[in-house]
Amino acid sequence: MSVTILVVSDLHLADGQVPFEGFAEEQERAWKEFLRAASPGGLLTEGKEDDTVELVINGDCFDFLATSPLQHARTRTVAQALEKLERIIAAHGSFFEALAQFLSQPQRRLTFVPGNHDIELLFPAIQQRLRQVLSRSSASEEQLRFWQRPRYEPLPTIAIEHGNFYDFWNHRSAGLWTADGEPLPPHEEILLSAGSWYYQEAGALIHRRFPYFEHLEPSLSYPSQMALLALLAPELLCEVVTNLVRLISRPRQPLAGLRPSERQMALRLFEEAMQDLAAFQRDMQRQKKDWQPVPGWDEQQATAALMEDYLRLREALVEASQPTATEETRRAAVARIFGRSTTQQLDSTAAGMCALLQREPRLRYALAGHTHSWLVQPLANGYQYYLNTGTWTRRLARPRPEEMTPAMFAWLYAPHWPPTPSASPLREVTQYTFALIRAAEDGSPSTASLCAWEIASQPTYRVLAAPPLKRERAVAA
Repeated sequence: MSVTILVVSDLHLADGQVPFEGFAEEQERAWKEFLRAASPGGLLTEGKEDDTVELVINGDCFDFLATSPLQHARTRTVAQALEKLERIIAAHGSFFEALAQFLSQPQRRLTFVPGNHDIELLFPAIQQRLRQVLSRSSASEEQLRFWQRPRYEPLPTIAIEHGNFYDFWNHRSAGLWTADGEPLPPHEEILLSAGSWYYQEAGALIHRRFPYFEHLEPSLSYPSQMALLALLAPELLCEVVTNLVRLISRPRQPLAGLRPSERQMALRLFEEAMQDLAAFQRDMQRQKKDWQPVPGWDEQQATAALMEDYLRLREALVEASQPTATEETRRAAVARIFGRSTTQQLDSTAAGMCALLQREPRLRYALAGHTHSWLVQPLANGYQYYLNTGTWTRRLARPRPEEMTPAMFAWLYAPHWPPTPSASPLREVTQYTFALIRAAEDGSPSTASLCAWEIASQPTYRVLAAPPLKRERAVAA
């Protein structure tokens, strides 16, 4: 008998409200077929009837932040979390039905790992309610597990983390875990991450007006978002900055250097907004006492890349801020903003997971989500690999310069959401990514590949990357 482990992340189920819902009808259909293929004799079990199959949902299965009521609070209480969960359950009956059906089959297990959007999974009351929803499967505690630690190791050579532990903005450990990752006794409320505070005060406002910001591939940096707002919605940028400045522990006047006549001048507004955002970041760093630098993350290189990006964005706004600027000039500026910085480096999640592999030579694979961009990154030793399972939410390609037509510009300014092939000029690049791990009882090495589930005339999956199997770890001479 062999073991198959399926790992997905970042499904982002909310309460069905547009534009905050991350798991729409297309995702629901793919999900049902995906779990059907994990049934005994199914495609993902290679036709075997008696294999053990474990489904690991590695964080952000549920989006408590994006589920109404949208709140402005630094903590989440049990009562608030339960209210939001009921709305999620009501909006996604078929999702839970498919999970219950999966668990009702022999040799099937489900493990939830908490993420930053569903840190509420640590509440015992939330776990109990989800067990009730999945009760028709009569799943035991061993079959249906809510992992209490940030890291889950289903096999000796596999480590799974959501990935937010290595992201300053979305990291949270104080009051939840010890320094060694052991769970602390549950409380009646959880202190949310600084990134969650940002979302409540700014991100939700931006998401409502420009939902595609959250769905672009590659992801759009915060400075790029601010530059776009300065051009497309200056009044919204002013509101966002004002809200964020209120979170700063020391008194500060938002946009203090901006004259009233400059509020519609994209360049000046961007410059002042970035000053306030930098102050917000410094204050969050002072407030956050449980953060530790990420091993392998070059902070100086990251700062240099951020400065280069800032200068690139500032240059893009210069001509568009002139009184003589035309729509063509503004389109060109938007096209430049959507471009990418020439300096590229691994994100902090990738750096943290790769550092974990280096510290733990027994591990062959380290898996994360969180970034919404799938990735396979080999280590220099040729034996260990970091895999990121991306997201099942909608992904849209950034527009290329030649695609910045008047129609594209008009849609970006006033997007119709959710996008459809006939109404949206942005290219759909959504992939239902998952990791497929196989382990045999004969002691042979486990294997992991990154795949994309596809539904056409016949459901199937495509291997995006399959690290080669090496039985012995490379040893330096």
